[in-house]
Amino acid sequence: MTDINAVQFPRANYITKEKSNVAIQVYGRRFLADQTPIEYLAEFLLLFHSKKSETKQNAEALKNNATDHSFCLSEETQYYFPKSRLPLKFFSFFSQSKLETRHPIHQKAFLDALDELGMHTQRGLSESEKHNLVQTLQTLLSGFVGVANNRTWCTYGFMPITPSFLGREVTWSHSSEEYASWEKSTDKFDVDRHNFMARGGEVLFLQIAFLFTEDSLIQSALAGICHNPSYQHLEFNLANLKQKLESSLQKLLQDETQQLEEVCEFIETTLSRYDISSEDSDIRSAKLASIPKSYVVEGFLFANEMLSLLNSKISKLEKIELLQQLCVLQVLRSIMARSVQIDINANTNSHKTTNYHANYSWIVCNPNATTKNDIRKLAEASFSKSEEIIYRVMRFVGKANGLKQSDYAKVDKHSCNVFRRQSKNIGLVIPQKGSGQRFVLTPSLIRLFVYTLIKNGTRIKLNDFLSRIYTHFGIAIEGQQLQEAIAWQLERDDDSVMNVDVSWVEEGLKQSGLLIELSDAISIVQNP
Repeated sequence: MTDINAVQFPRANYITKEKSNVAIQVYGRRFLADQTPIEYLAEFLLLFHSKKSETKQNAEALKNNATDHSFCLSEETQYYFPKSRLPLKFFSFFSQSKLETRHPIHQKAFLDALDELGMHTQRGLSESEKHNLVQTLQTLLSGFVGVANNRTWCTYGFMPITPSFLGREVTWSHSSEEYASWEKSTDKFDVDRHNFMARGGEVLFLQIAFLFTEDSLIQSALAGICHNPSYQHLEFNLANLKQKLESSLQKLLQDETQQLEEVCEFIETTLSRYDISSEDSDIRSAKLASIPKSYVVEGFLFANEMLSLLNSKISKLEKIELLQQLCVLQVLRSIMARSVQIDINANTNSHKTTNYHANYSWIVCNPNATTKNDIRKLAEASFSKSEEIIYRVMRFVGKANGLKQSDYAKVDKHSCNVFRRQSKNIGLVIPQKGSGQRFVLTPSLIRLFVYTLIKNGTRIKLNDFLSRIYTHFGIAIEGQQLQEAIAWQLERDDDSVMNVDVSWVEEGLKQSGLLIELSDAISIVQNP
């Protein structure tokens, strides 16, 4: 079997048993269609917040080490040490979950937990006041649910706005077996399935962490864009970029939620016996994912975009919302860039893009454009071609690795299906179902581009803003970028010039108060 991704980071974590899934070989371990946008971000922040190590450590050793808050990894880093947050989820979500997912011993334990928490509240309160206080705390914390769906209570997720809301995936193996106590039932909790926190956030974290290593691939890859005028707004000093990004992420988790964090810590400490065992290092530790060393430029852009967004003067909740979208865009950009790399290697006649490093482009149209609109037709064709490339690359690599036809359902689950579902999750592709699926930009995505591509407190011309969207994401809207995108899509040089109405983009900027119209001909986009 041909190993197309022998160079992995961290190299200690390349799992040979998963080599049969070529999507994991190509894109890293792993993107999954079922992982939600908020879980991509939550998993990214969980890994950032947790201590990392080359070896497993026992619980006592961990107590003597501070939380890492760092992108510092080596080729030999194998483990990180996330908390389960099970007591906090038990208190916040158990009573909100579906009845059929609640085991009788957990129902009894839940009532005991409420009584235990009431006993630890302020002295002098009546039983009624204790009950009301505990109920108020439940209502408060359940309001921060990030993802629930039809899951078991322990697989619910919080909005990742404070450290105590960052926890690893814990699943419960539903059983009709009777247990004498909560402790006896904990054997049925599992921390290694990755059904929902499927490692996508780990992959995104590793893309940035690899950028800050001493690997010789990094400078050679960045040399290709460092003299390009379109990227001069970025921080190319990697030491400065690392320090600023780590500081900004730590500030994000600490700002505005200190009192909430204190409440969470009180509940977790009081209900600590409802956690799974933390004495066993196999349970406490989590094995890191791995990625191919091919995402240097993508990781560099992602890190700069994230830093710009974190430094913007918007609310914490809006940052969390936009960070989710940015994480999904990074997933899509990673899949597409990597696919095109392999496609070009296999097909030397592939058309390249002069003004975008990844050699692909997505043409977007007004979401309200009619079926007769020429740009809409191009946007539909653009989405179709992107899917076609990913599909073709998976079959090309699969054939080289001797895959059977029956193997491709699993491969598509980590490639084509991810691209299709996640692009729809953030509104980059519409409609959800049916014909005419095409790339568009929502007002929320346009707002995201302002905060990620323009430094806080600065402003640029509208046409320069549209150019930056292209040089970062390959998204073409008008002018030279659109002309280049059409040529790439048709796979031939095309000198035709299209007059494009971009008033819908301007309207999206106006709605957010991010556009300054100086005259009919000149508009300025600002990150206030």
